[in-house]
Amino acid sequence: MTRLLISVKNPQEALQALAAGADFIDLKDPQVGALGSLDDQVSNEIVGVLDKRAVTSATVGEHHENVQNLLVAIESKAKMGVDIVKLPVSTFLNELSFVEALLQIQSRYSVRLIAVFFADLQPDFNWIAKLAHIGFYGAMLDTANKHHQLLSALSQEALRDFVKLCKRHRMQAGLAGSLRIECIQELMQYQSDYLGFRSGVCERYERLGDLSPTLIAHAKDMLCRCNKFSIEAS
Repeated sequence: MTRLLISVKNPQEALQALAAGADFIDLKDPQVGALGSLDDQVSNEIVGVLDKRAVTSATVGEHHENVQNLLVAIESKAKMGVDIVKLPVSTFLNELSFVEALLQIQSRYSVRLIAVFFADLQPDFNWIAKLAHIGFYGAMLDTANKHHQLLSALSQEALRDFVKLCKRHRMQAGLAGSLRIECIQELMQYQSDYLGFRSGVCERYERLGDLSPTLIAHAKDMLCRCNKFSIEAS
């Protein structure tokens, strides 16, 4: 079963995404990068209005000068009560002190972790086994440059390998990266656990603009129909 993740920038969008059928509500500031960290006050408001009616995730940004800055960002999101914190794969994960601190945050706030690979920056999937060993809940593919689209950034073989590796290590696998609704049928062949959207469900497909509840509902309907077809075919 492939589920729908929608990235939102404010409480109004969060409620629109929820009403339109989003399974995951992802807190992200589209103005500050692929994993733009949303303002803490706005994030807290979103968590409050959703009131646990959907799985929530929050991004922490992709550029951190040192381990301490990244840990502060992760803990800041975790203490809000989101279900998942998303962080980029980086060499910080080779540092034992960072991993130990990460595990403490995970335990203290009962938060799950998802690692993000950038499909357009030569991702190294050898990290997946290490992430699983650390205790990451999942991994996802996204694009760093939003002019790049996931399906053109990586080959079908690479996308298939990514999902298979995640499943082999019992991790959730997510696919995102300037996806459009018309990509859903093609993406279903990879059997990922969720598909992530922002620009593809925004008015005029502008990721900095407003979400379109109609497009979100369309994406949800398409996913439901594709999921049903996959179940019947099996």
